[in-house]
Amino acid sequence: MNVASERPLLMLRQDAYVTVTADKEDRLIRLKWSGYAPSTEYRGILEDARMNVGLHQLERWLADLRGMNAILRQDEQWTVNEWFPTLAKTGLKRMAILMSSDYFNQMSVDRIMQAATPEMPFEVAYFDDAEGALAWLLASA
Repeated sequence: MNVASERPLLMLRQDAYVTVTADKEDRLIRLKWSGYAPSTEYRGILEDARMNVGLHQLERWLADLRGMNAILRQDEQWTVNEWFPTLAKTGLKRMAILMSSDYFNQMSVDRIMQAATPEMPFEVAYFDDAEGALAWLLASA
């Protein structure tokens, strides 16, 4: 098993809302969110990340939401109804989620995942620490 932090990562996006990196050897994409992302940016970030999963044949997704704030209701619905169904077709095998301390983000993520999880062909797990999430992602798949 490789440790992603010991290798150079492919920088896919870095802005005020998110840092997205990929580790092609471990077939891992990581989104580290910061603050509130307006609807256009939120959707664009997720679309770009999904495209990169397919492009680079990535199988593991680490969603670091610890710095993220609320997600708008219309973006919750879009995520469930439009984005997750397309992500399900990419070959992704595991998704680890580092939960935000923001109450409104937690409620949004809970609603999204309760609605989307039954339709997803990959495993999802929740973590408090990045090391645990990475260990779980890399343990299998």
